[in-house]
Amino acid sequence: MEVFVEGVLVDNFCLDFLLSYCTLLLTKNKPRYGLLVLSSLVGSGFALLSPLITKFELLFKFGVLLTGSAIFYGKKDLRGYCIVTFCYAILSFLLSGLISFLLGGKLFYSFIGVKKGGVIAVFSAGTFLFIYSVRQIGGLIREKKRENKKATAVLVLGEKKMELSALYDSGNLLTDEAGAPVILIDEKRLCALGSFQKTGKLTVHTVSGSKELNLVKIPEIKIYSGGEENTFINVTAALTELPKEYSVILPYE
Repeated sequence: MEVFVEGVLVDNFCLDFLLSYCTLLLTKNKPRYGLLVLSSLVGSGFALLSPLITKFELLFKFGVLLTGSAIFYGKKDLRGYCIVTFCYAILSFLLSGLISFLLGGKLFYSFIGVKKGGVIAVFSAGTFLFIYSVRQIGGLIREKKRENKKATAVLVLGEKKMELSALYDSGNLLTDEAGAPVILIDEKRLCALGSFQKTGKLTVHTVSGSKELNLVKIPEIKIYSGGEENTFINVTAALTELPKEYSVILPYE
């Protein structure tokens, strides 16, 4: 079988990219495409060296596996790295065998050999684009459902109650020191209900700069949305200035 260097590089790069990308998705890690490209380039380089390795071939393959997963994982977390590496090894074995079977190829010096060069690259790139497109479309659909989801918030302070317009915002990712979600409330409208227990400050970073918001505890808040009612106790709220359209910004989750 004739093997062309260009074919080895392109095929191996695309296949490594697909394997590492799928590994991160399966282990629920966010893909960082720069690291994926770097890892795939390293894997392609090692593939060229494979025919020259006549001794300790298994050890060489194991080193390539550890190096590749360390690069595309990119975190200083030993437990997470071990999980990713294990999944990467299993996925490499299964997917390489599947591709070899579908394309009528065979393993040749640690990479798949097929009659026509570039077939593996096309197959791998097409599979990646399909998975990526499905994830992007799914994300857009979920975001569309979340967009501008309105609700009604009823704040309770002793015998007093106040009804305010609220908006679910997937961009509200604020949390307090305990990791609990923080809602945003218009300070002027909240003060009309009474005084609340202050719990500290929260630094918020925006495009226009950073600012500190006062935090308070709301004893009880009821959220009405889509015909459903949810009651929350001791909710942490950050005081700010909001538009007239709504007085409360809720985290989506």
